[in-house]
Amino acid sequence: MNTDEVLEIKRTWDIPSATPTESGTAILMLFFKRYPSNLEKFSAFKDLPLEELSTNARFKAHANRIMKVFDESIQMLGHDWAGPKLEETWSKIATSHFNRQIEKQSFNELKEVILEVLTAACNLNEKQIQAWTKLMDIVYGIIFNSLDKLENGEQ
Repeated sequence: MNTDEVLEIKRTWDIPSATPTESGTAILMLFFKRYPSNLEKFSAFKDLPLEELSTNARFKAHANRIMKVFDESIQMLGHDWAGPKLEETWSKIATSHFNRQIEKQSFNELKEVILEVLTAACNLNEKQIQAWTKLMDIVYGIIFNSLDKLENGEQ
């Protein structure tokens, strides 16, 4: 990623990171509304009606964890971006989700929702959308590479 893209991501990230629980909740709520079959994969809150999710402590904790891992990655931008820490962070995400049998399709559905929520919440312009898409492609490249290795018994 180039310096301009890093600056755009860091600047726009200030908006959702100011209220991480609310931002993560908005992402997950839209994700489950749009792709309800994914809710079944969350044993901690799969039996709750959608309208009750946003007040559930476990749901909010998961929303917070999503925001935290993105925050840690964005803090690395311009520093250890391509280094082993980023790879390690997202490989752990892949492993934990692989163990829960979360498939690439669910990740892609979440990616779509994350970009949509960020675009709306941060009022992203085309240049910013491209920077965020590039970031998501890098992160998802790590996740999918890790998932492929796990599926092939390499990790």
